[in-house]
Amino acid sequence: MDYQTALFCEFDRYAAESYCAVHGVDPTLNIGDITKADEKVVPDFNVMFGGSPCQDFSIAGKQGGAAWTCKHCGHVYNPLEAHYDQRDHCPKCGSTEIEKTRSSLLVEWLRFLREKKPRFAIYENVKNITGSRFYATFNLFVKELEDYGYNVYWQVLNAKHYGIPQNRERVYCVIIRKDLDNGKFKFPSPIPLKKALVDMLEDKVDERYYLPDDKVAAMITPPVQTSAPAEEVPQTTTAGTCSLAGVKLSKKGTQFEGYCETALTLLARDYKGFGNQQMTGVMEQHGTKENSEI
Repeated sequence: MDYQTALFCEFDRYAAESYCAVHGVDPTLNIGDITKADEKVVPDFNVMFGGSPCQDFSIAGKQGGAAWTCKHCGHVYNPLEAHYDQRDHCPKCGSTEIEKTRSSLLVEWLRFLREKKPRFAIYENVKNITGSRFYATFNLFVKELEDYGYNVYWQVLNAKHYGIPQNRERVYCVIIRKDLDNGKFKFPSPIPLKKALVDMLEDKVDERYYLPDDKVAAMITPPVQTSAPAEEVPQTTTAGTCSLAGVKLSKKGTQFEGYCETALTLLARDYKGFGNQQMTGVMEQHGTKENSEI
């Protein structure tokens, strides 16, 4: 699809630089903090893509949801239950001193869509926003979009069903203006996964991304087979007798839990390295099993 970016929103300097580098976007199109941006003065656009922070909906987060808390009286309320022009006022005391969760930025997303009325939009978030704990909030979100004149089609999709070797479930909302919708939209059917985790890796990786020798030594050698046998695991030959295989590790990278073809969902804390929870790693095998690096 041919398109031209009208604007994007990112207040983190490094995330903005990465976005511009990956997509070839002019940095001056960044409107910064969406909570401070005026939807009435930014450039018009006819298609809208994005989502809101997932931490307060994710099972890996504190699950604070979209709740707002009045700093004056302590009243907690869901902003989607209030009319949009009254959301910034506490329904109990009227104060505008409100503490908001990160995930409630979906209200800001709605604010821009309400003003610009794009032809269609795509919204993405974690699967858990459609779970029992947050389903009422999700329903309010969908209902508000319908009130703005849109049809909303949503479905939970997994990246591993669409060509990406990662177990990543996300809810996608395809939002089409009712006056333009022909009612024929359908989500794509899953396709066979033709690539494994090892096929997506770089050939040359800096040593700092390998587990240190003491952690490798602490692992079971040879690994206890708890999933697919080694001979059934797809391996990508890189040079000579060197091959790679995806593996699952826990206990800060010291416990081997089996082989895998798809990566686990990435978490916000993954940059810290291996933790106690199960994570995905890569085994680089030279010659025999007894001479492997991870």
